[in-house]
Formats: sequence, C-alpha cells, structure tokens
Amino acid sequence: MRVRLIYSKRYGACFVPHIALAQIFARSALRAGFRPEMTQGFSPRARLSFAPELPAGVVALNEPVDMYFSGSTDFSADAMNAALPEGFRISRVLFPAEASPSLGKYCKHAEYLIRNTHGLDFLDTAKNFYGAAVLKAEYLDGWSRLILREPAQNPIGGFIKHMISQNLITGWHEMNIVRVSIGIYDQQKDSVSINA
Repeated sequence: MRVRLIYSKRYGACFVPHIALAQIFARSALRAGFRPEMTQGFSPRARLSFAPELPAGVVALNEPVDMYFSGSTDFSADAMNAALPEGFRISRVLFPAEASPSLGKYCKHAEYLIRNTHGLDFLDTAKNFYGAAVLKAEYLDGWSRLILREPAQNPIGGFIKHMISQNLITGWHEMNIVRVSIGIYDQQKDSVSINA
C-alpha cells in the first residue's frame, strides 16, 4: 500500500540532510507500529520516494514523501507524528490510486520564499540566473517569492552559490529560505500543491 505524506521540516529539523530522511521516516513508521515495505536485493531498505532534495538549512512547509507499507495498514498521521523527531510534522495524508504516476511526475514546480538578512533586492538576479525556469517572481510581505519550473534541474542551492560567487552575499548564513511547497502550479489559485 502506498501512502503519500505531506510533511513540514522546521526549526532544527531543517538541518537534517536529505540523505538521512529515509532512515528517519522508516524508523518513525516502525515506532508508530507500521511495517514499511522493503526493497529487494542484497541490502534491503524501506521503500520510500521523496521530492527533489533541499540543501540543509532550508525550511520546508509542504514536502511529499511516498511510503509503501506491507499488507493493509490503517495509517494514522497522529501516530506517525508522535513517532517523528521534533521539527517534523505530517499535515496531510493522501492515498494515491494504484495506477497513479510516481511522486516525481508531480514535482514540476516549487515555490520558495527567500529573504536576505541585509534586505537586498535579488529578484532580478534570480531571473537572470534561472532564465525561463522562473514561472513567477514577486515581493510578498518582505520576502522574495519565486516559483520555479523543474526544481530537480533548477535547485535553490545553485542560486545561493551563484550569489556567493558574484560577491552579493558571503554565505548561506545571510539567507532565510523556505520551500513553501512542491508539486504543480495552479494559476487560478496562484499556488503550488501536490495531490494523490
């Protein structure tokens, strides 16, 4: 059974690297009383699928993960939240149809809020760096809001490294970055979301 969890990663949890997420979710599922389905092969692992990775230090508000469970499972977000480390929280649980595409097919756009500790204007820099990958760029309550196409090919980390190389900032510590959501952009709602 496949379960799609929409979770947030805040506070100290934003510093957990992407590579550690599979272990965190698999162990939390076991603590919550759920049995993850395992991959085949010499070194079996829990079967999970995540959205394109985020650099450590980036807060995430609506991240999807597909988890596969053995047998029929009466999945409970409350039980899973109680088992997850501090800073992780599941906000929605979706049950994709058996024939629905993999999670990667839904991760076409990503929405970011970015703020510089010095209040610098860098929307033009982002537009020049990403080019046609910028779907939307605007100011919103003191933050720069960016919606990017193909987040796996246009990671936010590349933009930060570019700004460092251009001496616009000295390092990551000067930036506050939030990935608001990843999924598909809905122009009428002006938001990015993921569904089952």
